[in-house]
Amino acid sequence: MISLVAQNPVLLLFGVCAIGFLAGRITVRGFSLGVAAVLFVGIGAGAVSSSWVIPEEVWVLGLATFVYTTGLASGPGFVAAIRRRGLPLNAVALAAVVLTGAAVVAAADLIHASSGAGAGIFAGSGTSTPALAAAVGYLQQHASPSA
Repeated sequence: MISLVAQNPVLLLFGVCAIGFLAGRITVRGFSLGVAAVLFVGIGAGAVSSSWVIPEEVWVLGLATFVYTTGLASGPGFVAAIRRRGLPLNAVALAAVVLTGAAVVAAADLIHASSGAGAGIFAGSGTSTPALAAAVGYLQQHASPSA
């Protein structure tokens, strides 16, 4: 089964989507994961086998679609918030990013992590999908094969 899915990335993609969609419809005491279940099924599928990968073009398109639709969904509320409380909210957000960056630099230095690992920790700590994709892309292009 693992080799069949490894040889058919489209089967993997649609299998993860289908299982995640079905899992998201399960409700326990009024709570369900909804479409977020697809993400968790994808993470689980990635843990099953390192040979289960989809072509880079597909995940880049998925990432771009995710970022675009997130922007569409949050855009009106963002613009309204900026009009009402723009400067104080931006100052707090900037301070949070700077403090997180400083904490990550200190933690990475403390545990002797590489700069690539530090970038991944920073991107993951802010759950910034675009930042994580940028860090992964940079490392794929510039990291030595032994790293």
